[in-house]
Amino acid sequence: MNLKKTGVFLYTMLSTLKVSLVGQLWLNEFLVILATPFTYKPSDLDEYPYLKKMLAALLLLLMFQVVTDLLIVHSTPQNYLRGWAGTIIAMLSFIFLFKTLNEPSTILFFIFMTMIKNIIYTDDIVDSDMSYFKFKIAPILTNAMYLLVYYLYQRGEQKLVLSSLVGFSLLCFAMDSRSTGLIFFISAAIIYFLNSKVSISRQKIILFSVIAAILFQICYFFYVRAVLDGEIGGDHSREQLERLDNPYNPLGLLITGRAETFAAGAAIADKPIFGHGSWAPDKTLKYYMILLMYHDEEMNLQSAREIDHLVPSHSVLMGAWVNWGIGGFLAICYLFWLLMKIGFNLIRNGQELALYPVLVLMTIGLMWTFLFSPFQALRLYIPGIAAILLTSYYELKEMTVPEWALYNN
Repeated sequence: MNLKKTGVFLYTMLSTLKVSLVGQLWLNEFLVILATPFTYKPSDLDEYPYLKKMLAALLLLLMFQVVTDLLIVHSTPQNYLRGWAGTIIAMLSFIFLFKTLNEPSTILFFIFMTMIKNIIYTDDIVDSDMSYFKFKIAPILTNAMYLLVYYLYQRGEQKLVLSSLVGFSLLCFAMDSRSTGLIFFISAAIIYFLNSKVSISRQKIILFSVIAAILFQICYFFYVRAVLDGEIGGDHSREQLERLDNPYNPLGLLITGRAETFAAGAAIADKPIFGHGSWAPDKTLKYYMILLMYHDEEMNLQSAREIDHLVPSHSVLMGAWVNWGIGGFLAICYLFWLLMKIGFNLIRNGQELALYPVLVLMTIGLMWTFLFSPFQALRLYIPGIAAILLTSYYELKEMTVPEWALYNN
């Protein structure tokens, strides 16, 4: 095992252990702090301009964090140190993982070790049969699918790649892991169209969109019927659908499933310029009550006050605005735009890469993460995916010199 694979092994396995220091830090984050000076070279910023831009976005975020926490809302040291530490760790992780995951074999080993880590470690959120699949089994199978579709794609078995993606997507829908199922289904459609060399026109896009919308509504109708009849899904999905006036409206399901978004919107409206600060507490329970309203639940005020509630967002993008205002939001939007630009370049031009289906899945998954995952994903999950996309982008750039690669980025 070479040095980089040893680093990957330690990074993944130490991510299951944490210590109390400036909040909760994982042991692999200590590894990142210790290893970054040995992996980073000042010339990297000139050699890899996209890495420089990503770090600039995070530095900009850190600046707005400092301004909001110290000068505007006067956050407690415990809260602002936790907030700042998360951004600094994200920056160091970007550097460490990009310089470590710089070849396909190391990327594949990282995916394999992530799968092993998920087998060994079970998150505290797993507390029921359906959450066991969603938060335990689905992450294991997702990484296994990455390895499987890589193997099939490099052998030219595109039909098996597509059938594997669609089959796993249907399994996830049936087992109450809708977001994972949607990511795999959309990725399968993208891989099919971009590998079939279909000529794309405005008329075809409109026609396909109409047909896709009709098919989606038909499939969604049968999905709802099956969940309500107890044939697929679980208690969580059934409870969500039963509290809707019209369960056959997919927008209603999105609203009740992502109620934190509306609570975050109210928090942004209250403090749109500078935000509420790092780890902002919901002292009056105003935003918690909004959350319960969309969940159609009543609040026990006494028991609610026994637990500290943070201002909710459940979105990396909106969480930045909630906590650090419009400046924090723009900084994260810039990072998001950079990663999407890289990802969609790979989707459009990277069919010759053996990792192509994995890169499509990661790009679509990254989009979902920024929109609907807690802000802590910025330090825990995004750096690894970003490093893989960035490594693959520069690999593709070395392989070919199309028009898009002539720009200095």
